[in-house]
Amino acid sequence: GSLPVLAVLHACRCRAFGYIERTGIATTQVSLVRQHTEQIKPPRAIWCSFELGRPFGAPNEPEFQRRVLTEVLGLLERTDGPILETFGDPAPGPAMDSLEDLEGWSCPVNLGGPDLLGFEDDPHGALGQEVDLMRTWHDLFLQTNSKSMLGVSGVDFEACVAYVVDFMGNEFTEPPRKDIPRSQMLKLALDDIKTYYFEAGLARPGNATDKELADWYYSDTTIGDVLRRVNAVCAASDDQVLVTMSDRRIFPIHQQHQKVR
Repeated sequence: GSLPVLAVLHACRCRAFGYIERTGIATTQVSLVRQHTEQIKPPRAIWCSFELGRPFGAPNEPEFQRRVLTEVLGLLERTDGPILETFGDPAPGPAMDSLEDLEGWSCPVNLGGPDLLGFEDDPHGALGQEVDLMRTWHDLFLQTNSKSMLGVSGVDFEACVAYVVDFMGNEFTEPPRKDIPRSQMLKLALDDIKTYYFEAGLARPGNATDKELADWYYSDTTIGDVLRRVNAVCAASDDQVLVTMSDRRIFPIHQQHQKVR
């Protein structure tokens, strides 16, 4: 008999399932991005409305994870594909052990938003002020964790921040590194800025989920406003790589609604 194959994918981009099926091996998968799965039409899939990176829902929830796994493996009994079922239950949240947990996670500092920070008059100053407000929390993150992911750009963090703001006004701004394409420099600078904010956000007491951090980062900050403008510059560029970045590289699929605010 054939052996089943379980594929766990964040985005259903793989077209290999048809080939595997033709060899007599049944396949099934967990999808976290329904639009991709609908387009690719794999033989069997179950869509779960979980955070990206958590295809079985939540850590330390073995019973819930077993339910997801049982449902996705159960699809192997069916031959009427393409099948796209929906796992209806939301992932369980973190355990609430204190009053602070009951109140939920919130932004580490009251940033006030781009309007209060004078973004239109001085975007460099506004974003720099926000970065400074986050610094104490990022320093705390460094004190309590053995490593940081900050620094992938290979340039000074402040240079990343300045470059992104300058790019917002002129895509031909000279990048801080000359050994890589400007599109790659922009992507690395954005990655470092996101890392800085997320690590600072994680330093706050509480159990912040990936979604809470992302909603805050893309919606309630000055950098979120910068990202919307950078995304618009990329979308209007003659550089096809930058145009591609404006699709889902700057705003991930679950934050697409934020880029048109």
